[in-house]
Amino acid sequence: MGIHTLAASHATGKGGPDAVFAVSQKANEAIARLGKEKVVNASIGAIFDDEGRFAALDTVDRHYRRLSKDELMNYAPIAGLPQYLQAAIDFTFQGNQPANTFARAVATPGGTGAIHHVVYNYTEQGQKILIPDWYWGPYQTIANENLRDVDAYRMFNEKNQFTLDPLQKKTQELLQVQDNLVTIFNTPAHNPTGYSMTEGDWQEAIRFYKECARDQSKKIILLLDMAYLDYAGPAQETRKFLKLFTGLPDNILITIAFSMSKAFLIYGMRSGALIGVSPSQEIVEEFAQVNAYSNRATWSNGSRGAQRLLADIVADPQLKRQTDEERDKFYSLIKNRADIFVREAKEAGLVMLPYHAGFFITIPVGDPKAAAEKLTGSNIFVVPLKKGIRLAVCALPTYQIPGLAKRIKEAL
Repeated sequence: MGIHTLAASHATGKGGPDAVFAVSQKANEAIARLGKEKVVNASIGAIFDDEGRFAALDTVDRHYRRLSKDELMNYAPIAGLPQYLQAAIDFTFQGNQPANTFARAVATPGGTGAIHHVVYNYTEQGQKILIPDWYWGPYQTIANENLRDVDAYRMFNEKNQFTLDPLQKKTQELLQVQDNLVTIFNTPAHNPTGYSMTEGDWQEAIRFYKECARDQSKKIILLLDMAYLDYAGPAQETRKFLKLFTGLPDNILITIAFSMSKAFLIYGMRSGALIGVSPSQEIVEEFAQVNAYSNRATWSNGSRGAQRLLADIVADPQLKRQTDEERDKFYSLIKNRADIFVREAKEAGLVMLPYHAGFFITIPVGDPKAAAEKLTGSNIFVVPLKKGIRLAVCALPTYQIPGLAKRIKEAL
């Protein structure tokens, strides 16, 4: 009898193609055969312009190419360049840091690295991470890779309205069996639905968490995955909810996954940061120490060039203004595409989940894989989720949007 595996027991059987990139590959093959005008590639979460070209921020591109070879190719410190870490904090809050709190940051390869560290460093092996039932697939992957699991609460009720009741119930259930609880919020511009929690949503959630934290034996960590923050609306409007985290007890830690991939459209440079916010300086110093240690134990250093890029842009008002203006044009482009699709979906009777902003729109369906396959037959490439299909409006030229909702409705 032959040997079938040499992997350790916890690694046996894992792996397989990534759902998003597998669909994207099929779409690209169809484009090669038929031409890009005849293929709707709504798979990948990256912005493409109306000519179907990869979108970049020109100011970012120019400044990056002007950096010296030392800044592009030399090592960065394990925790990240100090100027970069402060720039990540400043750019994330833009004047909306909660009052009377301390903030520290650690460089990570995109928001994904930040999520990894929170999952590993703030839960015990075998514990569960709490996520909504509509979620970015790698949350499950990251949890499993670190010998954790996930539990999901229902995000929308029968009327497709956001509700916190299921979140509160699941939180109470998990706190009965584990003292550490990480809950991931992907907002504003949630992936995959495009929903953004309101200020009222957050006020209710914070009141609830403060009540949970009365039990000092509980460690409550909120992870805000805000990758799409800068495509959710005006900067001050989308960030003002962060001020609500003022006056939290010391056993609630706010963590933020900051991504340069989306904010600066440099996905391949893999640069981001994990930011920790607490009224306790001792807690944020521990945060910086344990997460910098995890940097060394996983990927060691981040991309120095990307770190210097952010530090320079945030420090230079003119560079930041130019970058913000260019990003705003892409925000408007995506918003226009989404507005067309949402309006036509309503006209066609195509049910979709609540969309406010962001890269994606989600359509709930009974058999997502079958639905995605059926749409492939019409050269429409979408990503199947557990309970629906995800449409990346960020990637579709505007001319492909009109009539698309009707085509999807008819195909399904």
